[in-house]
Amino acid sequence: MKCAVITPVGPGHEALLAESCAPSIAQAKAFGQGPFEVVDHLVMDDTRGEHGRSNRRNEALQQALSGGYDWVFFLDADDVMTPNAFESFGAVLAGEPDLDAIWGLICTFDEAGNPELREGQPERIDSREALLRVAPYLSLQIGAFIRTEWAAKFGFDPDMDTGEDFKFYYQLWANCRCAKRPEIFFVNRRGQHSGGPRGATGADWSKSVHEQWAEQLVQSAVWAEIPDGGDVPARMRVTNPRDLIQAAHLRGEFFEQDSLAKLKSLLKKEKPSIVEVGANIGNHVIWYARHLDASRIFPVEPNPEALNLLEQNIDANGISARIDRRGWGLGAGRGEGRFSAVTDDADNLGATRLVASDEGGIETRSLDELLGQDHVDFIKIDAEGMEMDVLAGAMSLIERDKPVIWIEVLRANMMDFVQGWCRKAGYRVVDSTAYMNTVDYFAIPKGS
Repeated sequence: MKCAVITPVGPGHEALLAESCAPSIAQAKAFGQGPFEVVDHLVMDDTRGEHGRSNRRNEALQQALSGGYDWVFFLDADDVMTPNAFESFGAVLAGEPDLDAIWGLICTFDEAGNPELREGQPERIDSREALLRVAPYLSLQIGAFIRTEWAAKFGFDPDMDTGEDFKFYYQLWANCRCAKRPEIFFVNRRGQHSGGPRGATGADWSKSVHEQWAEQLVQSAVWAEIPDGGDVPARMRVTNPRDLIQAAHLRGEFFEQDSLAKLKSLLKKEKPSIVEVGANIGNHVIWYARHLDASRIFPVEPNPEALNLLEQNIDANGISARIDRRGWGLGAGRGEGRFSAVTDDADNLGATRLVASDEGGIETRSLDELLGQDHVDFIKIDAEGMEMDVLAGAMSLIERDKPVIWIEVLRANMMDFVQGWCRKAGYRVVDSTAYMNTVDYFAIPKGS
């Protein structure tokens, strides 16, 4: 087999190529070429910035394809190949001969010039879904062994100033057999971006790549797994990695884990009946079923986008039988009303608020009307400024059942809740969590 190591050399990288990059390839060849009979270094000059690295890489790919090279490896001029790279690749391929592209671990030089593995990265990635569960910064880098025919089929987008690397990766992982393995093929030297008319910063790269990541998550059904002590981890659908709640799921956590732990210490009732005003995509709903063994959960959620994910998460975790959908598509308030949903930040779906509008497509009901005579042990209220209206519409229910209450209160409503509503309703605040614009209060009936 033949391998071509492809190195585009941009403005300012000539010295790095000569001092470290090219010698590292020679050293690796001398150490051992693994499964390759031939290893050649295709250096693609762009020191005047006239071509762009994508065009240079694509031209090298066509050379490799016409030259009969079976595999290519991309090594930037500011990076260094490890001495055993070819040998390590050969060992992986011998065990998994059907793979079309193989990445290794992300390894970078620290400030003292010593190689160190990037903390937090997975050692192995075996599927597109698994790749999309990982933040790009922690998943892959350019140095990979790829079958030439596949690399040349997709190539690099010459119209992109940055982020073209991940567009290339995502195409490969969607169409051929790819893997990341616990080997180190090269060491990356950070902070040595080449110059030129189409140079880009790390921030530019991050913005481009995260936008691509979000697009991929919409195209492919990706589930974050949350190991929480059960035999089977919780599964939560991810469509936007920048959303606050979904980002927690990608980290393997439930959103607001500390507050959920506080709730567990307060709610003593076995198999409680729970009302969730502002259920969003189901973070708390799934937690209630798994950690409180809730007998009945009444999600109240008006946002169609959130409802779509909520339904998927309920089904994925097998708790549909516990869910009462009478609040599906509705908001909670003082009584009947019409509202429009407003999401000020696309990356914070949970902050969607309702604005009164005669032409609005969302209706509200009071919890007293929605729940009727059904018993409630706990109410969670996250109504983005309408919390006092929700309480006003639940006075009969609260007076009858004396549920534990967890409520998000705008700072402007703090005194109304603590000094006004709690005194009138016979409740006391037993815990709280402060945020920039809101405070979460945990309140229980006096005497409890």
